Amino acid sequence: MRFLPIGEITEKMFLAHSIFSNNGKILLKKGTRLIPSYVSRLQELKYSHLYVYESEDEQWNCTGLISDRIRSQAMQILWDSLIRAIERKPLDPQQITFVVEDIIREIHHKDDCLFALIDLKTPDNYLYNHSLNVCILSILIAKELQLEWEDLKDLAIGAYLHDIGKVYMKSSLKQIQVLSSSDTALVKQYPKKGFEILRAVPGFSSKIATIAYQHQEREDGSGYPLGLISRDIILLSKIVAVTDSFDAMVSERGYKEPVWPDQALRELQELSPAKYDRQVVKALQRSVATYPVGSVVQLSDRQSAVVVDVTRTKTVVEYLSSRGNFQEIDKDSSLKIEKRLA
Repeated sequence: MRFLPIGEITEKMFLAHSIFSNNGKILLKKGTRLIPSYVSRLQELKYSHLYVYESEDEQWNCTGLISDRIRSQAMQILWDSLIRAIERKPLDPQQITFVVEDIIREIHHKDDCLFALIDLKTPDNYLYNHSLNVCILSILIAKELQLEWEDLKDLAIGAYLHDIGKVYMKSSLKQIQVLSSSDTALVKQYPKKGFEILRAVPGFSSKIATIAYQHQEREDGSGYPLGLISRDIILLSKIVAVTDSFDAMVSERGYKEPVWPDQALRELQELSPAKYDRQVVKALQRSVATYPVGSVVQLSDRQSAVVVDVTRTKTVVEYLSSRGNFQEIDKDSSLKIEKRLA
């Protein structure tokens, strides 16, 4: 399995990660042969990289921490929730709670799991995939911090809907590279709009709305919209502040290049405790793979390999010089990963 620029895809390759529309429909299923017309369409949709199998016989799991079924439902319900918010209609709390509880259950059944995929985002689907990733990452941190069930559920729902206030912003904001002063002022108000939407949802706790309000606040008071300092920010909001920032750092967007997970984790560590809660950042570091699936790495035997699987206890790599030659690397292995090449 490889994570390749779309320009290097050939029709002998097969898709290793299903591609979804913004409303949760599968556009291309995992295992689809990547004929030129499919690749051209994905280029039109602004996909820059894909996970691919180079043989139909490859079986490495490239689904991530939740199944395609749950991902599809989650994106569909988020789509529906955003439409309802735009139309000033009430959200469906039961529908949202059910899908978020499904996400929690899937993640909790994988004891050895890490956030280990390089995400496939485009400018058009960023909001949907980002919201889902922030939810997943927040659940992983909650596991590390051993949060109680009610706080975990509130955290997951708040993370899933943390950006809902953006429905009040111009859609072109995601495309422009330099915000005007009026645009900046608008951006800084979206957390308040999200708070207003979520606090009106029957059955949602006040913490869910507070997460939307506070996730852009920072420990030293430099955040927005209120400039709160650490003691005034609830823990659940601090978690989403970290996961939101991490996923934004590793994502390709219209106005910035992505960084690799290890770089993003280092930056968050450097910014804590000034900007981010130190314990939350440490919990994220324990929840994210330093070398995610698809990373090309240099090994201690001086050979290059691609990461095809990673858990908390081991990393599986395939040598690039001898395809089909796999090695498991754990803390007791003599073979080590020395650095990332690509």
